[in-house]
Amino acid sequence: MTRVSLGCAWIVLAAAGLITGCPDSDDLPFGIVPPDEEFYVGAQACGSCHANIAALHVRTGHAQALKPVLSEPPQFPASAPGVPAPPSGLDWSDIAYLIGGHDLPARFVNTQGFVVTGPTAQYNLAVPSIRLDAGYVPFQAGATEPTPFAFEDFRRLTTGPLPLDASGGERQDNRPGVEGVWAEAGVQCEACHGPGSLHVPNPQAGNINLNAGPAACSQCHANEANPQRIAAAGGLITGFQQWTELQASPHAGFSCSICHNPHASTEFDRSAAIRNDCRACHPNVDMALHQGFVYVEGDYVEPVTCESCHMPFAVSTRTSNVIELTNGTTALFGDTRSHIFRLDPSRDSLTTMFGEGGTVVARDAAGQASVSTCYVCQRCHNGLGNAFAFPADQGCAFGTDIHSRGD
Repeated sequence: MTRVSLGCAWIVLAAAGLITGCPDSDDLPFGIVPPDEEFYVGAQACGSCHANIAALHVRTGHAQALKPVLSEPPQFPASAPGVPAPPSGLDWSDIAYLIGGHDLPARFVNTQGFVVTGPTAQYNLAVPSIRLDAGYVPFQAGATEPTPFAFEDFRRLTTGPLPLDASGGERQDNRPGVEGVWAEAGVQCEACHGPGSLHVPNPQAGNINLNAGPAACSQCHANEANPQRIAAAGGLITGFQQWTELQASPHAGFSCSICHNPHASTEFDRSAAIRNDCRACHPNVDMALHQGFVYVEGDYVEPVTCESCHMPFAVSTRTSNVIELTNGTTALFGDTRSHIFRLDPSRDSLTTMFGEGGTVVARDAAGQASVSTCYVCQRCHNGLGNAFAFPADQGCAFGTDIHSRGD
């Protein structure tokens, strides 16, 4: 079983901040790092040599995906809003781990290792881009008991996760509700790059996975049950399928890193996180009659860009919001942008976007999918302050020929 080796003296010293340099193999006493054994050394050890990357990564949702709670409010980077309190009736001393809460809605794992359920068991961060306020909402409100923290729940949230059958029946921190173990909470350096124990004493050997690439991203950002199907539920694309969505887009075959710096947060360090925006490949495409427009919701300001329309909020990771438009209809939005990019402005696009009873995003004969412009236009065109609402009888026929119209 591959775990963090707490018996490695160099790792202990690095974690304690007593080693600040990047050691050469000659600087390490013989036998501190076993030359024939791989294990996880932890993000602090990685950061002792890769400080600039570590400073960015700690501000990402990956790094903050799962946080141990030590009887007090968990601390996030200063730019993140955090979670003000645990669910009603619980203190922080009742909580062992916080799921999310940095840039995604928060759920709570109690000290027995079970995920808290009930009418106030999930804390939604404010998402002003879809007019969603912060506050508590239900999570499995009908459940009579907390639910186990299953391997499928924590494998995307941790480094070095192992299910019970691979861990020899061991449960993280001996908590009965946790169905397996992990080496480090959060999606840390070694989740993508692999165990670092052989890299530490000999960094020049190229003995760590430096080119994680799409194969690493798709381990967590794809439909595990069927990587060729984009799952959907409740009128929205199910979350954490960015790689699967990309394969159904006009940019199938792109590596995630063409657009993204995986070490930086699109939420808090966007200038470092986005390597190439749409204009890098499409410099001559106009702004579709929206040049200079700005979406404003309270303190949130979003200049309208290509991504505003071609990456609409059609995906739900853990929450969604229904907006009542001034034309008497409603519009549904998820909390995450889609990576399908292609839009369908036809009147019935909201219906034809999904198949199999709404459980999957439909694809055409070429394998490509499209997102209804309902998720695009009605975010601004709702009559609530940013732009007028379209007529109620127009369906979702918004944006037809919008890049070529001259009126």
